[in-house]
Amino acid sequence: MATSPPTDDELNTWIIARLNLLGIDLSVLPVSDSSAPADQTRILSSVRSILRSSVPTISNFAVDVQENPPILYPAGFSEWTDE
Repeated sequence: MATSPPTDDELNTWIIARLNLLGIDLSVLPVSDSSAPADQTRILSSVRSILRSSVPTISNFAVDVQENPPILYPAGFSEWTDE
């Protein structure tokens, strides 16, 4: 079953809910003010753009089992393995 991408309103609702969970309240910003450094319309538009462009890239990522995993502490690993 194919799913349809979320609408702008659905994404706005999700974005606002996530930001509220983080303690960020967009309602203190003007809704739309071109002279303001930030407004709700521009912020929501930017976040929607980021979500629509990065989610397909992330969801299509496949782990290559032949690739070496990243090392948490490369300096210690290098010293131990002489690499």
